[in-house]
Amino acid sequence: MNIVINARVLNERQGGPARYTMNVIRELAAIDRTNRYLLLLYDNLDFRFPLPDNFTVKIVRFRSKLFFDYLYIPLFSWFNRVDIFLFPKNTFSPLVRGKKIPVYHDIVYFEGFDFREFKFFDNLHHRIMIPVASRLSTIDLAVSDFTASRMKSLLGIRPEKIRVVKEGVEPHFRKISDTKKLKATIDKYRLRTPFFFYAGSLSPRKNMINLIKAFIKIKDTLPHVIYFTGGESWLDSEVHDMITANDLHDRIITLGFISEEELVIMYNLAECYLYPSLYEGFGLPILEAQACGCPVITSAVSSCPEVAGDGALYVDPHDTDDIAGAMLKIVKDKKLKQSIIAAGTKNCRRFTWEKTARGILDVFNECSR
Repeated sequence: MNIVINARVLNERQGGPARYTMNVIRELAAIDRTNRYLLLLYDNLDFRFPLPDNFTVKIVRFRSKLFFDYLYIPLFSWFNRVDIFLFPKNTFSPLVRGKKIPVYHDIVYFEGFDFREFKFFDNLHHRIMIPVASRLSTIDLAVSDFTASRMKSLLGIRPEKIRVVKEGVEPHFRKISDTKKLKATIDKYRLRTPFFFYAGSLSPRKNMINLIKAFIKIKDTLPHVIYFTGGESWLDSEVHDMITANDLHDRIITLGFISEEELVIMYNLAECYLYPSLYEGFGLPILEAQACGCPVITSAVSSCPEVAGDGALYVDPHDTDDIAGAMLKIVKDKKLKQSIIAAGTKNCRRFTWEKTARGILDVFNECSR
């Protein structure tokens, strides 16, 4: 089969879909030497792993996402023989020829929540094009059972068209015993221990406002600080304004982007990983924290319980008392903390990117019949 992957997300700001796309490509390259793959990008990229001869990279220097997705790819599909297109970010032009497989990381655009999660035109684009893609696709890939259920309910996608292929966690997310590596990161960022940790976007659905409200309730009881890492995100000024308004700059500290190795070390050093999200299509950081031996506090809603299994302490994300109480439990109940760590270590072994790639390859083979 000739399989084309729209990999332009790899040239953009790193995030969940980019991590997904890179890991899927890496694992497909490792397990499939039969099918022919073409990866479409709009700039050069160092994959940092070998691509076998059946993988080709094509650079198309369209910096506009709209031109890339809605002009170039349809034209490419008409002038080249393509058996399957994989779209890792859920939308595609209705003019694309061939069998089309979009990946749905979530469908929060249709949930009716007042998250203000996306800018106006981004939200409008997805609200128009996701239903179009779901009608023209051959098979729809969901990253969790939760997302699959919402696809059926909100988009009316027929169950027989949906395949659930869950995400994985990379092996470099692991427990670190090298004290020199740990100390190097502590010294570089002048980390104060003990601390709670959160990595990722500060956008509204991540529920950082309620997390800060919960922390305010217990900050005089505990010596802990909270470290946030990640780049700028939509409406994150609300979080920074709340930190300023409550004079918390000394207790809630943003580190910005850190390297992947430093991220692993932060998970290793943290007292607990905080993930009280209001809505997740999968929730990959849960597995990353578990793999590093870091206990997790997360929401008892959306996909979080499906991903975290028994390896987390669950909270009502709307209840700041519940969040605050969970933070206190993790600190004060050492037996509980160790049981969550052990359960998390066991849980995350269920999820590997090789398993993800094999599931996607099964879908490709299904489409070829």
